[in-house]
Amino acid sequence: MNVAKLKNLLQKETVAEKTDAKESAVIIPLLMNKNDWVIIFEKKPGYDRLHPGQIAFPGGSKEDKDKTFLDTATRETYEEVGIQKQELSILGQEKPLCTLTTNFLIYPFVGVVKKQPPYTINRQEVEKLFFVPVKFLIKNPPRPNIYIYKKKPVETLMINFNKEAIWGATARILHNFIPKLQKACE
Repeated sequence: MNVAKLKNLLQKETVAEKTDAKESAVIIPLLMNKNDWVIIFEKKPGYDRLHPGQIAFPGGSKEDKDKTFLDTATRETYEEVGIQKQELSILGQEKPLCTLTTNFLIYPFVGVVKKQPPYTINRQEVEKLFFVPVKFLIKNPPRPNIYIYKKKPVETLMINFNKEAIWGATARILHNFIPKLQKACE
């Protein structure tokens, strides 16, 4: 993957959109792991209040102390998985999007993680981390599917990887991001 090419395909940090949604930000964490690019995903604990058992990128809600959405994304990434801001090389950002079930507006940033695993997982917020090869995501982009959420079928984009369903906002962020990844890998 050509990191410089990917950086040129991404947006610079955008200004806040006017919304009544809860503002949040995430990092799409890219890592060169064993000579292959991967994206790091986290699985939320089953008891998580808003997103039980869901697959997500590190990130969370904006707090008053956060001056920018990038501050939110890097603070939350450190709180959840122990990757500090200086251990990330931020390439840019994807277009913000709203969740369909929990009314969050998510500002996704793309960063290369300079620190190799293991990471310090906050077990109150993260059940586990797993790594999905970029090559797999390019060959298997999110596709429309039905996911059972809180005993109700939800039409959503989805990817299955090693028995984990990546769906909802995370899959929609990937859907927007994968074409740029593909161009950076050409």
